Amino acid sequence: MSMPVFLDHQNRLHRSTATGECPHCGATAHQSLMACPGFGRLQAERPEKVGIVLQCDACHTPLFVRFRIRAWLDDRVEFHPAPELMEQSPERFSYSHLPETVATPLREALACYSAGLLQAYSVMCRSTILAVLDDQGERSRLRIFDQVAEARALANIDEATFTVLRRALFESDARGPTQLTRAQASILLEVLKDLLYQTYVRRAKLQQALRLRQFPADTPLTQPIDPQGQRTAGS
Repeated sequence: MSMPVFLDHQNRLHRSTATGECPHCGATAHQSLMACPGFGRLQAERPEKVGIVLQCDACHTPLFVRFRIRAWLDDRVEFHPAPELMEQSPERFSYSHLPETVATPLREALACYSAGLLQAYSVMCRSTILAVLDDQGERSRLRIFDQVAEARALANIDEATFTVLRRALFESDARGPTQLTRAQASILLEVLKDLLYQTYVRRAKLQQALRLRQFPADTPLTQPIDPQGQRTAGS
């Protein structure tokens, strides 16, 4: 059973844990209380929700959270233990192996997803796929579609959801962007990340590993030279 979160009559906020993941720096760190409405004011106004300000001790950025009121007591105000986060952690992806023409729409797609702008997110997912096709060539369309279909089989995505994903990624629609629920958007995000990983990141890492195999660190790149400055036999 979770410990209650409450504000006592001396304006002290009690929490079961003061550690959490920062949506700005991504660190799991202590979060200090910066601002909270006073006990007297809350008892007088009796709001349904209360907003407080925390600070990440790792990056010193303010964090805004909101609690629903669970109970009004004479000596304290109890909050529901799970706060409503006003800022979501940004979605991340390694852009180092992506061409900039692909990385640019992907960054915007992830930003739209984090902000809850699902129609804009759908448009930018489609733009990311178009950028991939421009980079890889039109002949890659079937291969890319097969990779998405493989992800569907691996993740056991149902037919209705896959139809929405296919429309969002591959089908231009004169009626506007594909309408997505939050659940569908999250599935689309993972499928898109997997596609980009298979297309760019996996290939780059494999090529890098093969180059290291061909030129191991302990193999001299030139023939050894004797003390007289002459190359040894076989040079």
